[in-house]
Amino acid sequence: MSEPLNRWDPRLYNERAAFVTTAGHDLVELLAPRAGERVLDLGCGTGELTAMIAARGASVTGLDTSEEMIATARARAPGLTFSVADGQALTYDGAFDAVFSNAALHWMPRMDDVVAGVARALARPGRFVAELGGAGNTATIERAARLVLARLGEDPARRAQRTYPSPAAYAAVLERHGLRVRFMTHFDRPSRMDGEHGLRTWLSIFDASLVRALGDRAERFFVEMEDACRAALYVRDAQGPCWMIDYVRLRFAAGI
Repeated sequence: MSEPLNRWDPRLYNERAAFVTTAGHDLVELLAPRAGERVLDLGCGTGELTAMIAARGASVTGLDTSEEMIATARARAPGLTFSVADGQALTYDGAFDAVFSNAALHWMPRMDDVVAGVARALARPGRFVAELGGAGNTATIERAARLVLARLGEDPARRAQRTYPSPAAYAAVLERHGLRVRFMTHFDRPSRMDGEHGLRTWLSIFDASLVRALGDRAERFFVEMEDACRAALYVRDAQGPCWMIDYVRLRFAAGI
């Protein structure tokens, strides 16, 4: 199998995981960008929230590791600045009044490297406003994936790496790099993936490289994942069948 760097399908992401961006709208309100401010959108994806921040008059740079996502962002908002780069190796120095990140930091397991880079990138005073997967995020899927991949003879560690810290753990990282935590909350946000095969769709988006690498074993992976998660996540209601993905989020605002 290939290394677990996830490859993203921007079209599928926008069509079936738009709830991730929608849930970030009030995070932009928490950021409260002002005209003329310099903002870094760290892990900008296809750039919808980057454009939303820019619409407030801020000068925004969107950054993501995915060339596919950045290509889509540039096509959607050609007047904005987007770059392909690793958020764990930021090189900016006092370049931004604020750093913003929605649903991306958990894909950056080197938390100290991320926060050290953010602290360097911020002007004084500066702020860091973000939301990521927190402790307990997608716990049902995580447990099932470890069991199912082991049965398939695959090392569960070969999945695209992600980290879901507790509030205490992330607060300690922020404080270690000179950021003062002004607000932090850890909360459940069950998120609906419609259809009998909603879990397969979720896995196809967020474990895309793994699914491709499994090849003709992907069908067995999907079936066994559905069997393992059905009791906890599958719902049939007035809107039809769906899978309620067990998201748990960690949201914070910190300043320097």
